[in-house]
Amino acid sequence: MSKFPKDRWIIDAIKRGYIIPREDGSILRAISADKNGNVDRSKGYRLVTQQIHKKSGRVYFNLSWRGFTKSVLVNRVIALRFHPNPLNLPQVNHVDGNKENNAASNLEWSSGSDNEKHAHRTGLKTGRGSANSNAKLTADDVLWIRNNPSVPDAECAAKFGVSRSTIINIRKGKTWTHL
Repeated sequence: MSKFPKDRWIIDAIKRGYIIPREDGSILRAISADKNGNVDRSKGYRLVTQQIHKKSGRVYFNLSWRGFTKSVLVNRVIALRFHPNPLNLPQVNHVDGNKENNAASNLEWSSGSDNEKHAHRTGLKTGRGSANSNAKLTADDVLWIRNNPSVPDAECAAKFGVSRSTIINIRKGKTWTHL
């Protein structure tokens, strides 16, 4: 079974006038359309009710079009309408880091790597210290290690369940540099 072509499906809904994305990030939806994609524009449009996903904070809405109903990210719809994607980049980045600001001027196509780098550069993600999912130490542990240089590296390593080189790198200031 092949993957549902969601972007093409969204673009079809835009081209046929079923949804009208606006530069401010709002979206209008036609009141009347049939399963073949025929939109009755004379019946008018309504503003789409957008929702915020509790865990991710991303803004979405449910789109029913041509017999399918899918959850659709607002930033993706706006980017598909207003931003060409000649490099076929897979993600849409919020320039200001605010996932609720889906204005066209705040969106750009991005690679996964560039999107991640942007999140770290802007402070949205730190990945530093205990915020790193792989961290075995807390900030208090690191401060204890630094404030007790007379305790041998091997003893510290055993106490905290880390390698001796981890203790050495902390004491030399090569890691946990933000403390």
